[in-house]
Formats: sequence, C-alpha cells, structure tokens
Amino acid sequence: MGDRIDSLNEKLKLHFSIIERCAVNLKKYGPILLSSPPDKRYPYFYPRDVACATQLLRRLSISRYEVKEQAFILLKASANFIKDIQREDGYWGQRYALNGVDKSIYKQEDNIAHGIAICSNYLLAALERREKIEELESFLNVINKALEYAFSNCYRKELNLFYSMTSIHESSLERGFTLWVNYTYLYAYSLAEEVAIKLDKSKIISPEHLKFKQHFRYSIEKLFIWGDRYVRRFTSDGQVDIRPDFTLLTPFYYGFGSMSSPLLKKSVGFLEQQLWDPELGMIMRYLPFEGDFATHTHAGNGPWLQYTGILAQYHYWYGDTARGDELLNMIDRYRNDSYEIPEHLSTCKRFEDFMEREWQTGIDFAKEFDKEILLDNVTFDNILEEANNMRRAYTETDQKCVLQHTNYSEGGYTFFCLPLMWSHVEYARALMIREKDWWKILSETDLWNINK
Repeated sequence: MGDRIDSLNEKLKLHFSIIERCAVNLKKYGPILLSSPPDKRYPYFYPRDVACATQLLRRLSISRYEVKEQAFILLKASANFIKDIQREDGYWGQRYALNGVDKSIYKQEDNIAHGIAICSNYLLAALERREKIEELESFLNVINKALEYAFSNCYRKELNLFYSMTSIHESSLERGFTLWVNYTYLYAYSLAEEVAIKLDKSKIISPEHLKFKQHFRYSIEKLFIWGDRYVRRFTSDGQVDIRPDFTLLTPFYYGFGSMSSPLLKKSVGFLEQQLWDPELGMIMRYLPFEGDFATHTHAGNGPWLQYTGILAQYHYWYGDTARGDELLNMIDRYRNDSYEIPEHLSTCKRFEDFMEREWQTGIDFAKEFDKEILLDNVTFDNILEEANNMRRAYTETDQKCVLQHTNYSEGGYTFFCLPLMWSHVEYARALMIREKDWWKILSETDLWNINK
C-alpha cells in the first residue's frame, strides 16, 4: 500500500510542477493560473479552465500528498483574483489578462457559474483546513451577486433552464440549452448552498437562490434524456441535438445522477464509439463536419487529451481499471520529453488540409469571429490579439510535426498548445480516482458521495 501511495505522490508532483508552470506570480495574489504558459496559445485566466482545476486543487489541499500546500496556495490566489475582477452587476466573462482587464470575445454565459465554483471551492477548502478566511463577507457578496446575475440574465423561467450562445466549445454549436451549461450551473448552485449552510451566518446569500436549486435540479435531470441516454443540447427553437459530444460526460463530471444509472453507461458508450479517433486513438470533442459553420477544426481535428482524461476517470470510477489505464497510457504516448501534455492532436495530413482549406481561405477566421457569438461590445483590438495568438500557434504547430512513417498512415502527428494546464489537471484527477482517493468524503454534501 505504501509503495502505491509513494508512486502516486511522485506522479502528482510531476503533473503539479507542469500546472505551476502555467501560473504567473502576482504580488497582490500569488500564483495565478493561466490556461497555458504565458508564451503559449492561451496566456489568459479562463474561469472555465480554472474552475475545473479547483475541483482537483480542493481535493489536493486536504490530502496526504506533498503538493497539498501548493494546491491551496493556487486555489486561494485564483479565488481572490476572480473575486476582485467580478463586474459590479455580478458578471464574469470568458477570459482575463493578469492585470484584470476583460479580454473576452464571446457571449459565454457559463462563466458566472465557473466564478461561483472557484470562490466556493476555495472557501470550503479553507474551512476543511481550518484556515482563516480573509474577506469572507466579500466572498459571500460576490457569490450572491453572481447567483442573482445568472438567474436574471441567463435563466429562462418558462423552460427552467439556463441559456447560452457559446460555452465550452466556444462556437454557435452550443447556442440554446446545453447539458454542459445547465449541469455547470447546478454544480455552482450546489456549492453555493454548501457555503451558505456552513459559512454564511449573516445570510448574505439569498435563501431564494437555494430554494431555486431544488426546483432547477429536478428539471434538468428529466429534460436532457433522449431514449436511453443523455443529449447534448436543445436548440433555441426546441430541436433536440442528438449528435455525439464529449459533454455527454457532464453529469458524471460534476457528480450528479445515480452512479448506477444506465443513462451514463449508454451515453459514454455512444460517445466513445462515435468520437474515437481512428488514427491517433482517444476521443475527439465532437465530430468534425467542416461544412457546419458552427464546427471548428483548429489546426486539424483530432483527439482532445483533457477530455480523454475525463473519460478515463469515468472508467476508473466504475471499476474498469484496465480501460482507464489504457486511456492514460494513450495520453502518455503523446507527451513530450518534459512530460508535457497538449490540448489536442492532429495528423500532419489533417493539419496541412486545415491550413489550405480553412486558414488560408479565411474560413477559420470567419468561424472564430462569427458576429452572432461575439460580445456586442467586443473591441477590434481583442479580436486582433486573438487572431495573432491563433496565427502564432498554427505557425508553431507547423514547425513541430513529428514524422512517424512506419506507424502513422497520415504522415505523423502534431501537438496543439503544449502544455495545456487543464490536460494535466484531468490526468492528475484520474490518478486519484484510480487509487480511490476521490472517494474520501470532503463534507456531508460532497457531490461525489451523496450520489454514490
């Protein structure tokens, strides 16, 4: 048993060292997590990516592993940063520079839920560690304002669901009512409820938000079912989007639904079969139909490693250790010599086709900056900055195609965004689930335990 724990400890330290390389130390806050190192593709603070990281950071910060103190420092810094950058009305945007300037491009409504999750996971971790919480009242006010903004601006009462123009895939592919956005909000409301019960003696968080949560949960657990599995979206006009998508894993990812539910099993079987990359292995985020203007194939389509890490978590959770190991071994196959894991992969041929058909023709630019999904007040400077980030990333990718003629019929493979902080987060989380360290109860309302 000791050898297994020592081995896991070393692996966690390795992944955590790369996660820390994606952070920049600020005098006021400490290390602030970016989605990639500052000289790479995503040199910003993304509430979505950081919120996903806080699920791991909260666990690690109360664990027996050597990175526990570093995890809490990252968690605290990120929470204080997002607290201070909240807009007066309770809104958070897609991404921020380290000086707190909003660099958002898209109407991406799930970020309010992500901000709530970051603040809540920090407060609950501090409580579990018996740490003094500075500015507790400010945090509670921030959470309450965010809950109010979400309810007033993103919620559609007649459907009892949250609406979004874009979210995790950052395209109009998600316009409407998605599984991801609605379960992300359920997760945020659940964390806020736990904070209110344990820390909010002054009742700053409105009890009305907590009453709403139960009503809302009932609806989403009934509406996003099609036959014997989940569906990814209802369009704005009420059509059911039955296409395969990584986000069918969302109820599992946030810890909701009966853990013996056949819905999850059917959903995962469907997405694993439909999204499996025939050349590189692992799962794509969605099927790459280039003719669909809402479908993006940046740098050539291929498997996404953070999503494959979440799929491994699912198999570990349900006891299929062999399949989980197989998936993590596939990820390991594509790390570089520094153990860095990219965001996604493509083949050399697919990348060349993408550059010829979509980048050089301007189609990729048009998809990325579709006016329907852009913020109404987005500045051209933000668009230009992002376009230059895209161009730099594609140029870098073009220079790093790894030729493997004997093993790859499509000329080898390419890395995109190496390393990605989120990929290492999900790999580390999979390792903890494998060793059953995700089963340890954080609190009586810990989602992974109440839904066992």
